Amino acid sequence: MTTSTQPTAAAALSAEQPQTDAPAGGRFRRIGGGLSLIASGTLVAASLAMIPFENDDTAEYLQTGVDHQGPILWAAVVLHYGYLLLLPAALTLVHLARRRARKTAIAAMLLAGLGAGLSGVVVVDFYDVALANSLPADQAVDVWNLASSYGQGALINLPAIAGLLIGTNLALFAAWRAKAIPVVPVIMSVVGWVVFFLFANDAWLPTLSMTVAAAALAWAGVRVLRMSDEAWSRS
Repeated sequence: MTTSTQPTAAAALSAEQPQTDAPAGGRFRRIGGGLSLIASGTLVAASLAMIPFENDDTAEYLQTGVDHQGPILWAAVVLHYGYLLLLPAALTLVHLARRRARKTAIAAMLLAGLGAGLSGVVVVDFYDVALANSLPADQAVDVWNLASSYGQGALINLPAIAGLLIGTNLALFAAWRAKAIPVVPVIMSVVGWVVFFLFANDAWLPTLSMTVAAAALAWAGVRVLRMSDEAWSRS
C-alpha cells in the first residue's frame, strides 16, 4: 500500500514545482557574456584612437611618449580592460558552440586563455613613457633596444599575441559553425584583427581595422543579449 502511493506523491510534487530548462544564474552569464562581447572590442578600438603613435622607428615611438604622455597613459588603462574582457567574450562564444562544434570550441578556449596574458603586457607602455621622459633621446633608444633584445620576452609576448588573435577569431568561427551567429561577423573580425597586427606601425589604420573587429564582436554580443534564457541554456 505504501509503495503504491509514492509515485503519486512524487507526481504531485513535480506538479507543484515545474521544471525549467534554464539553470540558476544562466541569465546573469548570458547578459554578462553579451556585454563583454560588446565592451571588449569597443575598448580596444577606443584605446587605439587615443594613441597618435608614429612607429616608423624606435626614436619616433619614444618621442610620441613625450609629446602625448597623458593620452598614452590613459589609453594603456583602456586597452588593458579591453584585452581582459576578450577572455569572457571568447568564453561566451565557446558556450554557444560547446555542443555542435566541441573540438573547435575547446581549442578557442585554450588559445583565448593564453591571449588574456596580453592585458598584462600593456603595462610596458608606462615604462616606455617613463624612459622617453627621463633620458636623452639617444640613451632612451639604446635602453629600449636592449630591453627588446632579450629573447625571453618573446616567450611571453608571442603566445599571448597568437592566443588573442587566433583564440578570438576561432571562438567566432566555432559559434558560426554551431549556427549561433552569421558568417559576416566572422569575416569582419578576421580582417580587422589581421590588419591590426600587420599594420601596427601605422598611425590610424589599426584604429580603423579594430573598429571593424569591434563591430563584429558587438554583433555577436547583441545576438546573445537577444537570446532567451532557454535558448542560452540549450546551446
